[in-house]
Amino acid sequence: MFTVGEFSQLAQVSKRLLRYYDEIGLLKPIRIDPTTGYRYYSAEQLPRLNRILALKELGLSLDQIQRLLSDNVSTDEMQGMLLLKKAEIEQQLRSELQRIRNIEARLLSIRNAETSKPLDVVIKQIPIQPVLSLRTMVESFQAGLAILGQIRTALPEKSGLCFIICHDDDFVDRDMDLEMGRMVETSAPVAVTLYDDLQLRFRELPAVPTMATTVVKGALETIHTGYADIARWAEANGYRPAGKPREIVLQIPQFIDGSDLLTEIQFPVELVS
Repeated sequence: MFTVGEFSQLAQVSKRLLRYYDEIGLLKPIRIDPTTGYRYYSAEQLPRLNRILALKELGLSLDQIQRLLSDNVSTDEMQGMLLLKKAEIEQQLRSELQRIRNIEARLLSIRNAETSKPLDVVIKQIPIQPVLSLRTMVESFQAGLAILGQIRTALPEKSGLCFIICHDDDFVDRDMDLEMGRMVETSAPVAVTLYDDLQLRFRELPAVPTMATTVVKGALETIHTGYADIARWAEANGYRPAGKPREIVLQIPQFIDGSDLLTEIQFPVELVS
């Protein structure tokens, strides 16, 4: 048996915490000397203490921990709880990282405007473009990228570039009406089936006589900087939007943060009459 101080060092918890757990009945000493009142703990109590500490780190209240210990929660059950908590934390981290990247991208756009950076916008005449594509509702842009990955896998031999068109009338970042596909040769190939019964079908993107284009390098969060450049260029040169923009993937990112992604934004425009 060990004194409170010895057990505190061995268990790597404070004596104050052990006293508190004793007071609320979570972890009682294995023996209390009737004469001195000294409390003693056993190494056999370490598994129970570790259960308490693990459940506490999982975010459970002390009342919940008491009930689970009374129900003899198993190690496998705790492992399952840990996996759920891990998934929750990872999602929170992804969301926070997304927020940080969005802020960085907005600051970049502000700096570009403040420094009067030259607008690298080029006018192109885009002919009719044969494509294999599908149009579907996606929960998020990340889900859309997953489908785009399926398209690239299903059409590895095709040399055409991948593209995305958002058909929503307003900007949305959830439940989006996206068309995704890959440019192909002029001959109409057969339909291609992806996972979840999604199917690529042949169609032709219409010709656009005046397309304002710019290339953006960076993760998806930075793409709005290209739209901002087109907006400033259009206003300065007497143009206005005249259709749905297209996003052409010029280079698939190799880095995890997507910083080497190359996207060409193509926005149909017309002269203001």
